[in-house]
Amino acid sequence: MLATVTTTLRHRVRLVHASTGVPIAGLAARLLPHPYGWSLRTTSDAVIVAARTDVAAPPAPPHLAVRVTDGATADVLVLPPVPDQPPRTVLVDLTTEEIDVPVDPVPMTLTVVLTTPSTGAPSAGHTVTARATSGPNPKPTIDLLQVDSGVYRSAPVPWTAVFTPSDLLVDGSLLRTLAVDFSTTATRVHLVDTT
Repeated sequence: MLATVTTTLRHRVRLVHASTGVPIAGLAARLLPHPYGWSLRTTSDAVIVAARTDVAAPPAPPHLAVRVTDGATADVLVLPPVPDQPPRTVLVDLTTEEIDVPVDPVPMTLTVVLTTPSTGAPSAGHTVTARATSGPNPKPTIDLLQVDSGVYRSAPVPWTAVFTPSDLLVDGSLLRTLAVDFSTTATRVHLVDTT
């Protein structure tokens, strides 16, 4: 006679990019501690935790240690060290069935190279600003200072969700809407100044 064991979903955990809302892919995970009868599997962008229905629940919910395995992805995320855990690990309290953990990006720069429409010469001497497309009024802004003729760069700053995307203003006039590339710490774009 064969025994039947039934398992049920206990938790679905995702690490989510705080600025884009996109789930982070490339994860490894383990339960701390690992209760008897519990199991886990990772998908492309989530960790699924299941438990046998015939086993009593542990006295306290375990934690899930989720590690970002892709080094290039981890390098552009804020992943503070967790004591006694490998680098790039996030410790998650397993308190609800669906858990999305926001992970902030590291500070990044945006460089805009402006050229004139007729000659392609550098368009210099402007006030260039990235303005949030959402959020409170007045909307938050990030200044891009001129670092070379026609080249404007922000300081390294966290590009939060309100700046994803952002309006690029030249002397207060909207040139276009753009977003930083969150796969790198330095985004550079070339634009024709039509303001």
